[in-house]
Amino acid sequence: MKTIYLSSFCVAFRDYDMLREIIDGGEALGAELATSWTYPEFDELLDGQAAAFAQIPVTLHAPFVEICNEPGSEDADAMDRAFEKAFRWYKMFSATSMVMHTHEKKVRPEDVRRMTELSRENILRIAAQARERDVRLTVENVGYPAKGTALFTQDGFTEFILGLPDEVGALIDVGHAMANHWDIPELIRTLNTRIRGYHLHNTDGVHDLHRPIFEEGLWYDRGQMCRMLETAAQCSPEADLVLEYAPGEHITAELMRRDADSVRAVWR
Repeated sequence: MKTIYLSSFCVAFRDYDMLREIIDGGEALGAELATSWTYPEFDELLDGQAAAFAQIPVTLHAPFVEICNEPGSEDADAMDRAFEKAFRWYKMFSATSMVMHTHEKKVRPEDVRRMTELSRENILRIAAQARERDVRLTVENVGYPAKGTALFTQDGFTEFILGLPDEVGALIDVGHAMANHWDIPELIRTLNTRIRGYHLHNTDGVHDLHRPIFEEGLWYDRGQMCRMLETAAQCSPEADLVLEYAPGEHITAELMRRDADSVRAVWR
């Protein structure tokens, strides 16, 4: 049975008891645990979850740090330290994959070329470290026009991924792709089995809302979402599937388990 992972974003990266309760009461569920956030006590809190998540499938989200760093800069050093912690957690949780971003900051047109070069250089360096540690690495599409953070077009992201070593897969964040108005089924068909993960959520086509995938009135209706999932299942059947919803009162065990079951039913 296909495992569906629930992002710790759903519980604001801190209510691990609730996340574990949802997982325990469902069928074939796992967790995607983020490895950084703004809470001062974040590291200590995550360290304390080793026993709680020892017996369930876990993937990791690499630190939310800038990737487009000049070599030798303070930001580059901070990135390296953050990834060292992530590699430690990967081993601690016996994780099966870890996704990283291409960049975080705003993108000026004149900076696109240099940022792309820096992103590639640093991802290659991190990928080499991941290979040494037996870490399965994927790279996620991020950024969108409304926030001024779009670095890649759809074709540009495809080219970027295909230029990386084959062991580095793509993770398609469908909400980010929607906010860029990408043709997601075409993107899936193009990258095919190079896609090794999906972040599943819905949005309004402008903002990065991280709403439930079948919520009404958003960019994809239920039919479009199911057809996209069918394409993903055909082209990348082994990819990890992560429900990555923003936290709030709408996050309930019933919602998360129901959406996971619905995704799994389409995936079959």
